[in-house]
Amino acid sequence: MDRLPAVLSGRVLHGKGLGQKFEIPTANIEPVENIDGLVYGVYASDVRIGERVFSGVTNLGIRPTVEDGEKVNAETFILDYDGDLYGKEITVTLFKFMRKERKFDSVEALMEQIRRDIRSRRSIP
Repeated sequence: MDRLPAVLSGRVLHGKGLGQKFEIPTANIEPVENIDGLVYGVYASDVRIGERVFSGVTNLGIRPTVEDGEKVNAETFILDYDGDLYGKEITVTLFKFMRKERKFDSVEALMEQIRRDIRSRRSIP
């Protein structure tokens, strides 16, 4: 966590669509580089899309609740953004660690935690 801020860039790819199903769409970027020294978990982030910067909540890790693999990815919920980012390049700056990644008992429990993370992020300048 002493590597913060950390900058991740990539093209937005299609994920499993779980976020959209629960009205918490995320922008997925992979492969993730430059993550040495970062803990898998949730970070407060800023997201550059073109010339604009939005607040975000980014999970960096292996998504243990919905994946069985070890492929690391970054997925970001972008606060107050509504648009199609598939195929576009974005830059995500992780600047504050919020919590460690963990496996939840259900996808619904995970989504409720994400909603809490989003509420917490709104209070971080």
